[in-house]
Amino acid sequence: MKTKNRIEDLAIFGAKPAFEEPLHVGRPNIGRRERFLERVNAILDRGWLTNDGPCVQQFEHVVAKFLGVRHCVAMCNATIALELTIRALQMKGEVIVPSFTFIATAHALQWQGITPVFSDVVPSTHSIDPRRVEELITPRTTGIIGVHLWGKPCAIEELTEIARRLDVGLIFDAAHAFGCSHQGRMIGNFGRAEIFSFHAVLSTVMCQVSEVYVRWV
Repeated sequence: MKTKNRIEDLAIFGAKPAFEEPLHVGRPNIGRRERFLERVNAILDRGWLTNDGPCVQQFEHVVAKFLGVRHCVAMCNATIALELTIRALQMKGEVIVPSFTFIATAHALQWQGITPVFSDVVPSTHSIDPRRVEELITPRTTGIIGVHLWGKPCAIEELTEIARRLDVGLIFDAAHAFGCSHQGRMIGNFGRAEIFSFHAVLSTVMCQVSEVYVRWV
């Protein structure tokens, strides 16, 4: 697609639209509708809509196999997944997060009584700057949350080394990075856990009953 450099290049100002029909924010990739409806009807016929049903189990297995990880746990949304991961790792006090991220990254900490400490980001990548992370470490720091943006991993090796050396927890908000890889390994294999989102804005994956999973080391 040609880069638009002038205001008159935008369709709203008279240029040719890039798409034949308007695309609203959050429009999902439905895929084969008949297959989707077949799955939904099977769920309704079983009357098993929650509590680790067969579709959830299949989803977890398929995602874990695709990413090459041992475990995958489906949640209702990524914010809850972040909260549960933070609690499972017993984070408290202060946790360092990038200053450029979705608000849920910080909310998941604040709602657990933890202070999110905002680190500067690298201007060229918009991801957390490991050098600033080092400067923000205090005796109250118990964790770091890295955020992968636009499908591009953040500074995984640098953050991993800092977390190891200082003995703090490290997790990754990978809402933007399902299906992406880093140094030959799929995103999902780094830190103590990585959290994905299958919201239509973030991913073209359509799943029937689950939206997010957490991978545990």
